[in-house]
Amino acid sequence: MEWFKKIADLIVKLLIPVVIITLLLGMVRLFVDFGHILGSTPLSTGFDMMVTNILSMFVVVELLRSVIDYFEYHRLKITFITDAALVFILREIMIGIYQHKISPAEIGALAGLLLAIGAIRTLAIIFSPDRRKD
Repeated sequence: MEWFKKIADLIVKLLIPVVIITLLLGMVRLFVDFGHILGSTPLSTGFDMMVTNILSMFVVVELLRSVIDYFEYHRLKITFITDAALVFILREIMIGIYQHKISPAEIGALAGLLLAIGAIRTLAIIFSPDRRKD
């Protein structure tokens, strides 16, 4: 079992530079897209690209936080995973509503998914192994 921990630690250590490079590339993409907005791209299309890119960056930041937190606890905390899922779902809802490409049924389904993941996150906090027993 000790070898499994060592391999898992190695994989997570390799993930950190990959995620940081992804964040840097995401920032470069934001600036490149901003240049396109100022150039020939219609303002509404460019704004759509910027909103999508910025919201995608939030998802990557949540994942990075989860990977870095692994080193402190040597386990993945369900709260950080659910936070990343919540950010991703909210991103999809916001993009869909903004671009008028999401139906009311899809919004309802995603709202139910948000409720379920929110409930899982709440239960993870209530029954956390880190929480002291009084």
